Amino acid sequence: MSPLPVFDPSESSQQLGKALASFIERLEEDRNILAAVRVGSFDEGLMWWKESIGLWIIEADGVSRRLKSDGDDVRTHRTFVENGINFHAEIIPRSRFRHMVEGSSRTAFSASFFAKRDLVYCDDPSIGKWFDAANTIATRDQEKERLIAMTRIIRSARYTRKRIERKNDLELGFESLMWAVHSVASVEVINDGAVWEHAAIYRAIELQPKLFKQIYTDVISKKRTKKSLLSALEQVDHYVEDNALKHLRPILKFLEKENRTVPLSHISEHFAHSQIYPGHIETACEWLERAGIVEKLAMPFRITKKSRTDVEEPAYFYDPD
Repeated sequence: MSPLPVFDPSESSQQLGKALASFIERLEEDRNILAAVRVGSFDEGLMWWKESIGLWIIEADGVSRRLKSDGDDVRTHRTFVENGINFHAEIIPRSRFRHMVEGSSRTAFSASFFAKRDLVYCDDPSIGKWFDAANTIATRDQEKERLIAMTRIIRSARYTRKRIERKNDLELGFESLMWAVHSVASVEVINDGAVWEHAAIYRAIELQPKLFKQIYTDVISKKRTKKSLLSALEQVDHYVEDNALKHLRPILKFLEKENRTVPLSHISEHFAHSQIYPGHIETACEWLERAGIVEKLAMPFRITKKSRTDVEEPAYFYDPD
């Protein structure tokens, strides 16, 4: 063992670049490693906080090395070090990477609006083609990410109102309000359509200065009162009222196509490979029901495959007419 170089934040870009190049040389010597994707750029404006490198390492099928600490998780994460720089890597078998690209995996690959991805090593032409196709921002990526962010706004805003009005807790009310505000910022960055690796709130202030003055700048710069927090929350609620319907459109499209009462579990199954999780679906459907857009009913559900007794789960019906 040899001592590792000391990380110098003032020279982080050069150190990270050298460490990545050296690490890739090691990967090239391993015939079981087919490709590597860097997650996050070396943008100079980000170097003040970066101390590590994120990677996806694509391995050949059938060679995965599992550890007890991996448990039953299908995903494998490892931490490596090169020239004193830590690498946080997800090890992905070739077949699963293909499923991610094709959208047939729960961890489906879609273009990221908050981290640039670069193919920094590839010894398999097919992987290169898959990556190029999947790394292009598409309309479906925006729809999915906006839906997820909107459900976070809805959930955080409802929690904030309860925390402030029922508990009179301004400190935690402020905290949950900021969760909602940062999710609003995410929606605006996604709407803009370009990858933004810096704090989303700063880009959102540029895109929507009036809105973020009301819900962010004024809130953090002035004395925290119940009135000021509820005033900002009202603006968040207005934002939801103005935007939720179009951002929850994928769920309405599915319900319209089904043209029947659809159980929550079936809706969740339809979106299972899009990284829209059941919690997002429930939040969206409940908002649509409160807004009078869908009807909420109950349908039987058996907890186990051997159950003979039914419980009930939420189900939703949408009539576009």
